[in-house]
Amino acid sequence: MPVVKTSREEAVAAIAREFRAFGYDGASLSRLSGASGLGKSSLYHYFPNGKEDMAKAAADHVGAAVLELVITPLAGEGAPAARVKKAAAGLSKFYEGGKANCLVNLFSIGDAPEAAPGVAKTMAAALQNAFQAVAQNAGANAGDARQRAEQAIVEIEGALVVSRAQGSTRPFQRMLARLPGIIAAGE
Repeated sequence: MPVVKTSREEAVAAIAREFRAFGYDGASLSRLSGASGLGKSSLYHYFPNGKEDMAKAAADHVGAAVLELVITPLAGEGAPAARVKKAAAGLSKFYEGGKANCLVNLFSIGDAPEAAPGVAKTMAAALQNAFQAVAQNAGANAGDARQRAEQAIVEIEGALVVSRAQGSTRPFQRMLARLPGIIAAGE
């Protein structure tokens, strides 16, 4: 039998996809092993505390992707609406156009909060803070900016759920098209 050579980074990416597809509780060690191409003993070599370490590594992987695709464009140069459009494109890529599950939700149900404590809260707060800063750059006062940011997150998450329920990415894509108006209204 050929030896499978999977780097830790490749394994983490595969594990993150499994958590996204099946949730923390549904992603069994057998699934994680199969997806990563690693035997169970190799998984434990990379992740000595088992599934908890895998969840933490997946959360770090996801956090890095959100930082690159969404948070960094929001904090970048240019007009607020243009920055939100770039972040919307990043959200579309991150959520595979609306086909992928919401990871804030996946890290907040079942045993995931105990395995990776604070991940859902940290993800939501980072996104809210970035949206709020852009809304303030667009002229909103702090309270209005906070409400716009919260509304945007609620609509993003809701659109992902509706898209999945309907088997169509259209609700998510429509929401992303509205995102600049929610965050940078009045610019």
